Amino acid sequence: MKRSALVLMFGLGFVAQPVLSVMDMAEVQAAVRKNVSEYAGERCNTPPRGSGVIVGQYSGTTDNPIISMGGDNVPVSAYRCFRSMEECQGWLYTMRSKYTDGISVLINCKKH
Repeated sequence: MKRSALVLMFGLGFVAQPVLSVMDMAEVQAAVRKNVSEYAGERCNTPPRGSGVIVGQYSGTTDNPIISMGGDNVPVSAYRCFRSMEECQGWLYTMRSKYTDGISVLINCKKH
């Protein structure tokens, strides 16, 4: 009984393996780009609605002792325009990795 259950489990594992590998590829393709620079995108003013420009906003803080002279956290805010949503989301990933998120809700990518 135990042997047949073990053989059945191995058989199901081999059958499910191609399905699992396809699911892993979908997750990899949906992953955020992690090689986007903090300085990616272009500085811009708010574009008009319907322009198709992707706008990224970030508001946070840094505790860099050189900038803050050993004091408290220093605010960091950035507003950039991008050509693709993937690049904007990668930029946000970089910003959130490098700085501490602020209390404000200015952490997003929007299409205008």
